Amino acid sequence: MSRRTRPSRENKPSVSLIITCYNKPEILKISLQTAMKQTVPPLEIIVADDGSREETFEVTRELRKQTNIPIVHVWQEDKGFRLNRSRNNGLAVATGDYVILADGDCFFGPRFVEDHLSVARPGRFVAGTRGHVQSKRRDYILRTGDARVTIFTPHTSKRLHSIRSRMISALVSKEGTPGEQLIEQNDPGVIGANLAFWREDAYKINGFDERYEGYGGDDKEFVYRLSRLGVNWYKLKNLGVAFHFIHSKTKCDHELMLQRIKNSLAQEGYRLPDEFGLTRALREGPERIER
Repeated sequence: MSRRTRPSRENKPSVSLIITCYNKPEILKISLQTAMKQTVPPLEIIVADDGSREETFEVTRELRKQTNIPIVHVWQEDKGFRLNRSRNNGLAVATGDYVILADGDCFFGPRFVEDHLSVARPGRFVAGTRGHVQSKRRDYILRTGDARVTIFTPHTSKRLHSIRSRMISALVSKEGTPGEQLIEQNDPGVIGANLAFWREDAYKINGFDERYEGYGGDDKEFVYRLSRLGVNWYKLKNLGVAFHFIHSKTKCDHELMLQRIKNSLAQEGYRLPDEFGLTRALREGPERIER
């Protein structure tokens, strides 16, 4: 299938939309509401929870009554920043052919899933982008529930990312070949807050590395191992539009992160040992699950 060929409705893969979260239930609610209003709905929405309080479960219970899309909430005890372990919990219960990964402080344009499916190809993972919503606009969205954002919306940044255009996307999106050059780039443009891949490929590399605890590098390490497997990187711009409620940014030691990734790849190639990835999640299951 050529790069610009769109899948027909008959052969579109099923999609598991995994949204990671930690507390902030009012923001997660916006994320889920926009996920529920997609032009092409996902097969399921999975909330992968890194130890939130009970208020977060109340949000998923409330919204589950308002949609025919299954909302699955998997939870683990709060023992610090264990994002990769919660991602694996989500992957362990996912049933879709294709996985779109996002964060609970993000929300989505109405064609987010449709656009990701339009560029889904065997042997490819897709790294999307996101616009930023500042505090004044966040407060407005939370107060009104109006999550519409355009390039002209006040109190937003990275506005070019909010433009949805197939024509522009075809010109500015790009595909990269697998290889070590992904590691050498300072910023390959990969964010776990807008990332899509085939579930089968994630299983082949044993998911996310649960030794990554704390902020930084966890998503990039995952896609580097996908690259080692032979999966191409596709940088998607101006389709699959998502938005992020910005907050104070945690600093990451980039050089230390890259060295850690290189050490991991040198030792393990592309597949993680079973005790550090998805196999553990499949074996043990999440600590709590609600459907």
